[in-house]
Amino acid sequence: MTIAESGQKIWLHDLLLRAFLKNGFAQTNGNKSWELTELQYLSLTDDFAKGFLSFSNNIKYRKQFFELEVEMIRQYSDVIFESIGNNNFNLIDIYCGDGLKAIELIKCINSKANGKIRICYCPLNASQYLLDLAVSNVKKAGISNVIEYKPLLSAGDGRSLRLIANNIKSEDFKKNVIMMTGGVISCFDINEYLFELNRDMHKDDVLIMGNGVRVGERLVEIDKYKDEVFHNWFKHVMLGLGFTEEDIEFDARFGNSRVEFFYRLKKDRVDALDGKIINFKKGDEFVVAVLYKYYSEEFDKFCKMYFTDSQIFTCEDNGYALVVCKK
Repeated sequence: MTIAESGQKIWLHDLLLRAFLKNGFAQTNGNKSWELTELQYLSLTDDFAKGFLSFSNNIKYRKQFFELEVEMIRQYSDVIFESIGNNNFNLIDIYCGDGLKAIELIKCINSKANGKIRICYCPLNASQYLLDLAVSNVKKAGISNVIEYKPLLSAGDGRSLRLIANNIKSEDFKKNVIMMTGGVISCFDINEYLFELNRDMHKDDVLIMGNGVRVGERLVEIDKYKDEVFHNWFKHVMLGLGFTEEDIEFDARFGNSRVEFFYRLKKDRVDALDGKIINFKKGDEFVVAVLYKYYSEEFDKFCKMYFTDSQIFTCEDNGYALVVCKK
């Protein structure tokens, strides 16, 4: 291991442990349950980013979170274009991933406007690796009306855009179009997120969201969330804390009206931070990600609470929704 690698390992351990300790713990069946579910912590290093790409390119999840969303963006491109209007805009791609869905949205807008609308592509992520990948992919697509790039490396989660929104607007790009696809909104409390996002959007700004919606009984089929593909992404939180895969057991459950992805310790461990000794015990849990899922009518109601102009569209089997909101 090089000095740089050793330094990053220490930095990552201290950052994650400090965040877990700051959030505190709850007592569950005599064990401590720690929680760190802010999405930006799943994008901290190249390993995290590659874990996310592996998840998003998994055949099962790619069909829902990429192919279906792209199909819906194309299907409702008239609505999206009408909401945006004939204006140049900044495309803020929150948790941009590889940028491929942004390319499809840009192509749809381009075809409706005959290439006359100019776009500044602004991917936002906590991962420099993913920012570079998204910008590279959009450039490779060769879309002539994307004339500027402003990647936004952010330790935040994209809900508070005040500084970002004010800094990227210019005489050439007065409107912001915020793209939040791939179920990003499902990782947050929707009320808090949309409230803060709406507060920082300006008149005529547009929000485009894609998210899975519930069909049938609430909080069922927990086994599908225990898929190895989730573990292969989320495990980097535990590895970053210094655990090995032999030290931990991945699991998922329903709790607090959401899906909770967590790890259970298989052995005791003593850790240290800032001169303080922390004792982790066998059976202690670390919740590393959550997922909220709503019925389409609930999702629609939340959006209408914060946006006067909000339209929701569902796919054929009603399992996925695309929402277009205008401030």
